[in-house]
Amino acid sequence: MRAARTGNVLSLTFSFLESRLLQHAIGEIVLNYKTKPEDLAPKLSSALYSTRGCKTAKMSAEETREWVENLRQYKSANVERLVNWSRSLDAPKAGQRQLKIKLDEAHVLLTALNDHRLLLAARHDIGQKEMDMRSLAALAGMEPAQQTAVSIIHFLALIIEEILQFLPGNPGSWMESA
Repeated sequence: MRAARTGNVLSLTFSFLESRLLQHAIGEIVLNYKTKPEDLAPKLSSALYSTRGCKTAKMSAEETREWVENLRQYKSANVERLVNWSRSLDAPKAGQRQLKIKLDEAHVLLTALNDHRLLLAARHDIGQKEMDMRSLAALAGMEPAQQTAVSIIHFLALIIEEILQFLPGNPGSWMESA
């Protein structure tokens, strides 16, 4: 993966395999964003629509339901944009796939990628210990599905880190170093 910025547009260039992994992740998150929280598996619903903050704020059950519904509407409002970005990865440019994102829309992709990371971790019972594993030997002790999930989680984290480097206000960002 390579990232470059021209004006207010961030261009992310992926190999064929990287683009397919990203498309699959986007497809899954779109499906989950379209699904009502109560229709998701409890672990997935909790990962996408955590109500811990509502409990801490001592919100009523009605206020919590309203908060979850508002969060769902916010996430759902980005489905079309995510689908369009996924489709743009189909068109090869010199054997590679490119995704162009306006900087003011980058937060949508960042949120979706992080949401997918949370969903994978919840679905495969991956905790911080597994997330911190960096060697192939450490991963070898995990179930194959967990190995795959951790690998995808790390891949998505790399994309997130690349995007963050180019956003204004982040230490070491393109704007501050130019």
